[in-house]
Amino acid sequence: MDTIARRRAKQHIMSWGSGHVRPDRVPAGQAATVVLANRAHLDDAVSSGVIGDSTVAFAPRTSDGPVVGYDGALDEPGTELALGHDFYLQTQDYASSAYMTVLGPTIVRLFTNEDFAACLRDADRALEEGAFPEFLITPSVLLADTSGLGGGPAGDGPLTRLYADRAGNWSTSPRGAVLGTIGDSLDTLIARYEEINAASPAPCAVALAAVISDPDRSAALRERPYLGRYLAAVRALRSVIARGAHEPKVSGFGVRLVPGLVLEGPDVTDAEAPLVMFTEEEAYVSAAGRLFSVSRDVAGAVECLLAGAADPDSAERLSQVRDYFTQQGVPLPEPVVVA
Repeated sequence: MDTIARRRAKQHIMSWGSGHVRPDRVPAGQAATVVLANRAHLDDAVSSGVIGDSTVAFAPRTSDGPVVGYDGALDEPGTELALGHDFYLQTQDYASSAYMTVLGPTIVRLFTNEDFAACLRDADRALEEGAFPEFLITPSVLLADTSGLGGGPAGDGPLTRLYADRAGNWSTSPRGAVLGTIGDSLDTLIARYEEINAASPAPCAVALAAVISDPDRSAALRERPYLGRYLAAVRALRSVIARGAHEPKVSGFGVRLVPGLVLEGPDVTDAEAPLVMFTEEEAYVSAAGRLFSVSRDVAGAVECLLAGAADPDSAERLSQVRDYFTQQGVPLPEPVVVA
């Protein structure tokens, strides 16, 4: 495998782990990434059309055609997947990850009710105290199946990722609801995915179906409308930490940059709204996959716009900041003057 192909394989396997972003350069109507736990299912996966011409498929110990061969596994805590001799991807359970040292690329996955409960506790603490779990914001760590944790269904589904276990059952993840079996068409798997989700009050009832019952999952998400925002903050923190930021804080999570600004603003439950992050000396605005390094003054202005609170003396300045970000393709709310 050449350098470009290896880079693409890494991108796809990380996309498969999170289910958050569908890789580029995959035509509509084809599954982007397919992982097989059993090499014997490869021919049937191809003949049924699940593995298309542009699909990046992974199968154990093979180098047949465009298929990426791997050693190891991805479906249990403590397992490791190896692509050649220079890329190793570990899988860890959520509850234990806080006590482990991250040594390289790692997928943190929810396997049990205990993992789900631990994830919720960490999110609650982040909202109240601004303390995010260190392991989760480590740049080399990826939280799996965020679509089922409040991250929203956008980007996930059979067109983004599929997994066939050793018995030949298809799902979007190793702990997901069964969508079909080897030999079923991609259209069949998509239809079943949509059917399961249509019956749930919360986004993505597939990815974590074997972890927690959907009524319990849906209730937990309903009680925590900020979870999508929390997951976006986790991704943004990884990005600024990878760039050298020291102990960054996230506006709305236990702290504000502007003194006296209320924590319970409309931004706290908006997963798509820009995020303001800051350290003692630096400030950033994260929006739509882009990261802006800004002054603390500008960051404070963005924070006021997002929180829906501005004093009369600052309205003109806030409008200027809003106009700048609008020109950059980042829409912000109009200033709301609070006397």
